[in-house]
Amino acid sequence: MGQTLHVQFSESAIKAAAGGNARLLRDDRFPALRLRFLADRRRATWETLADGHWKGGGIWPAISCAAMTTALGDLLDRRASGGLPDADGGQLESVGQLLDWWLARQVNAADISERRKVSIRSAVAKWIRPALFALPVSRLSRTLVDARLIQPMRAECRPATIAKAYRMLMAAIHAAQQVGLIVRNPLEGVKFPDFGLGQLKPREARLMPKDAQGVAGLLVATFDGAPRDAMLAFLMLLLGLRVGETRQLRWAWFDLGAKVLVIPGALTKTRTLLETPLSPQLIALLQRYQQTQQSRPSVYLFPGGMGQPLSETMAASIIRRFSGGAWSSHDLRKMARAGWAELGVDYLVAEMLLNHALPGLAATYVQSNLGQLKREALELWHGPGNDRAPGLGLMVASDGLVHQVAASGVQTSMTGNSVPRSSWPGRA
Repeated sequence: MGQTLHVQFSESAIKAAAGGNARLLRDDRFPALRLRFLADRRRATWETLADGHWKGGGIWPAISCAAMTTALGDLLDRRASGGLPDADGGQLESVGQLLDWWLARQVNAADISERRKVSIRSAVAKWIRPALFALPVSRLSRTLVDARLIQPMRAECRPATIAKAYRMLMAAIHAAQQVGLIVRNPLEGVKFPDFGLGQLKPREARLMPKDAQGVAGLLVATFDGAPRDAMLAFLMLLLGLRVGETRQLRWAWFDLGAKVLVIPGALTKTRTLLETPLSPQLIALLQRYQQTQQSRPSVYLFPGGMGQPLSETMAASIIRRFSGGAWSSHDLRKMARAGWAELGVDYLVAEMLLNHALPGLAATYVQSNLGQLKREALELWHGPGNDRAPGLGLMVASDGLVHQVAASGVQTSMTGNSVPRSSWPGRA
């Protein structure tokens, strides 16, 4: 067993010690506190001394050195007075224990995406745990949560981010209550608006249906010059796909003969298989795009490095660069949904195209994927539209290339010519 190393607790001292052999870190200023490295030495357990026994108090680096030393006095006082029992018989007594238990369940769940897991880890480590970990679950109240979590977050975060953190805390409490690890929910009935931040408003769309033909025309015009960037945006505009689904698309999921794309449920946000029809215009774009990969073929439409698909960061960067920062990938998806509404596409059909989770009754009674109705909706959207609203105006010419005939009658072709970013829809 490695030796005990005496240091002055700080993040830099702990990180330096992690590269050595010491198993325990102690600081003479805090005789009732020590840090025990776990096997991988990337994490360690804070332990406090109570009744002659060392007891776990949380995980570093999720609980920072500053957070632990600040809360230490309060933690020891309440343990000495019996106000903070240790977990016994599977019961979760402190918020720290609750969060550790819930976080492990989320991280190990196969039905939760990696993106979601990263978001959960970040919120717990940065905000929820440092604010509340030493409190007994039973002592949680609207007043305490407001003072220790909500108000500190207001100084740095948007209301939507604060609401997300609060929902995670409530999810942990509900999950523990359901399996009997806590007796009651101390925040029962406390809703996010009770903290005075008001109702959350959806972020304003930066692209509207009136911009759709302009965006489509610019994608057509720049396709030859930047095929990867244009195709990434095109798929989200044409099909309403999420960026996470789009960047990981494989050629094997496209059946051009059957004119359908099938994305496995493991890759979608709702964990539901998505079957999407392919219009003649999109098939022509895919064939054209596939030709650009002939020199460097890949199983992915958008290959990244090391045999992996394009990363989430790189995909977002491409859209940001392509739009000049005027709009994001989600704005393309929202514009597609709004465009379908203006065309009169049935609500349920549009929701299935977006692969949204359906409410209980709809999920029960819809026993098919409404393939023909989805195909008709997308062909309207990709083509001239109808008497309600225009579509994107795309057409396949005799040369096999995709052109656009906008409502104005102006035709845009695949020319490879660059388009000034200042002319892009959505820019101020």
